[in-house]
Amino acid sequence: MPTSPDVAPFATTLADLASDLRRGACCLVVADKGWTLPLYIGLKQRLQAANTRIGYLDGRIKDKDATGAEGGVMLAALAQMRWAARAPEAEDMVFALPHLDIMTAVEGGWTSVSREVIPLLYENVRSVWLGFQDPSVTLPALVEKVFIKRYVIEVPFRTLETAVTVTAKEPQKEESDASTPADAALQPIPQAEDSADRPEPAPRRDPNAVSYSWEPGTGRASCDDPPTNAPEPPDSPTSSTAQD
Repeated sequence: MPTSPDVAPFATTLADLASDLRRGACCLVVADKGWTLPLYIGLKQRLQAANTRIGYLDGRIKDKDATGAEGGVMLAALAQMRWAARAPEAEDMVFALPHLDIMTAVEGGWTSVSREVIPLLYENVRSVWLGFQDPSVTLPALVEKVFIKRYVIEVPFRTLETAVTVTAKEPQKEESDASTPADAALQPIPQAEDSADRPEPAPRRDPNAVSYSWEPGTGRASCDDPPTNAPEPPDSPTSSTAQD
């Protein structure tokens, strides 16, 4: 389970805030919404130690038959504000308004709740209000003028962490030498060569073969390409007869 938030880093701020409230100054605390209750508890301990009473007007009603119990939290908190501003027993008390930003937000326009909250803030000059505002919400100028002191806490109540999303890798397709039918259709078809254009292969010659040619007029045969260490050809009978 998560641990309860620690307000020890804000000890100096809470001490100054308690001192201002005891003097009767209305104060506004600007902090993340999550800090509202922890800061109130830490402030309540300091005020009670100084014999100063404090009330928390959050709209929670113990008696279900009480006025505003059936209208929701905002209407119940509004009924508590009426009592705090008008009841004699509420004098010399500090009243915390944890939902002041929601009840009077500019973004929501003028609602029936905000139209009554603002007059109640000004109704009793002896009322000591402790308002809470989330930085993401804008308050009307009429509400901000009620508070003499403003305390800003910039420490976030929670830090947003982004989880890393791991996606499975797509399986790689196995590469094959064979082309797909679609690819095969796009490949050029080899053309058959014409036999007339094809060069005739050179005749294979035996290295030991000897070719003779007849020399007219001499009556002798000559060797065109005699092989190495080949014997000389015999004299032609025709040539010997001619010599005789």
